[in-house]
Amino acid sequence: MLAISGLRAGYGRIEVLRGIDLAVADREIVTIIGANGAGKSTLLRAISGTVGNRSGAMDFAGNDLLRMSVEAIASAGVVQVPEGRQLFGPLSVEENLQLGSYTRRGRRGRPAGEKMKEVFALFPLLEERRAQQAGTLSGGEQQMLAIGRALMAEPRLLLLDEPSMGLAPLIVREIFRTLRRLNEAGLAMLLVEQDARIALSLAHRGLVMVRGQVMLEDSAEGLLGNPEVQAIYFGRHAGRGVSGTEGG
Repeated sequence: MLAISGLRAGYGRIEVLRGIDLAVADREIVTIIGANGAGKSTLLRAISGTVGNRSGAMDFAGNDLLRMSVEAIASAGVVQVPEGRQLFGPLSVEENLQLGSYTRRGRRGRPAGEKMKEVFALFPLLEERRAQQAGTLSGGEQQMLAIGRALMAEPRLLLLDEPSMGLAPLIVREIFRTLRRLNEAGLAMLLVEQDARIALSLAHRGLVMVRGQVMLEDSAEGLLGNPEVQAIYFGRHAGRGVSGTEGG
């Protein structure tokens, strides 16, 4: 589905990604772990087109993402749930969801109302608060709304950037259970998550990034059982990269 080769990207003269190779198969969840500053979020932004300084190759189902606008990438089925949710606070829950279906306009797709019913079935709290301003929701409810807004675009590949950030453990477990249900229904995902354990528990495969490069790739089970990964990401030295290098 998604095939990336030799991807380099950054901001101005600062190169953050230094030759990334990555693939996500149909119906697969791939998670990316690494220290702060490793380039994980930049990778998602490069895929979704919000980082303009890019080179290499990125193919999604026959579409050359490097040659496409942000809107065209989303319309092709690659939709991002950004870090920090980035909702329209003064607008209602329902209005935020309606905006999520914008990329489907002019294309053959299901009516927005039908998709909204599915979102409400996944997140019943959102239906209860459909008229409430998004900015007044709790952090967990805002994350549900951000995911729901992305689902309104009918993605084929969902990019998630730190969905557990700032949330209570009980809410995190609920959100990750919902992500599993979506994957079981056929949705592929590329997940960036600081909580390596919960991310690998959800994913099929995992990659470890250090200083803009993929330093290790394995099945999620393999990474969970890797002594070095355990020591770095599940122990006291979570700020260090693989093989003792600092996360850049």
